[in-house]
Amino acid sequence: MNLRTLRILVGLGALVVLTGCQNKFTKDRFEMITVGVDAREDVRLMIGEPTSDLHDQWFYDDLDHHYSCLIHFDEADRVCGKEWMDSVTGAWQGRNPNADEPPQGEVRQRHKTTRRIDED
Repeated sequence: MNLRTLRILVGLGALVVLTGCQNKFTKDRFEMITVGVDAREDVRLMIGEPTSDLHDQWFYDDLDHHYSCLIHFDEADRVCGKEWMDSVTGAWQGRNPNADEPPQGEVRQRHKTTRRIDED
């Protein structure tokens, strides 16, 4: 094996290692997960190992980028819901499919009154 071939092999090996170390948990990859279609193994291949495995839901967290997500699974180990939380923007998308609907509440008008206080 000549020196040129060795350099090419070392370069390719470094490329494989660097691509394998890339963070799989991103917003784009999260959006690729399809509710009702993808199974646990599909999710693992798309966004990697979960931070916490809570049996029927997986929790992912990226402290460097300040976002996290929850993936909910049904009895057949298919994705039945997903939630995305971004603490920088305050965005929370999706909801737990097993949770009750949020209460609707009633709309009320608020009146704002001001008073002028004169100094004597």
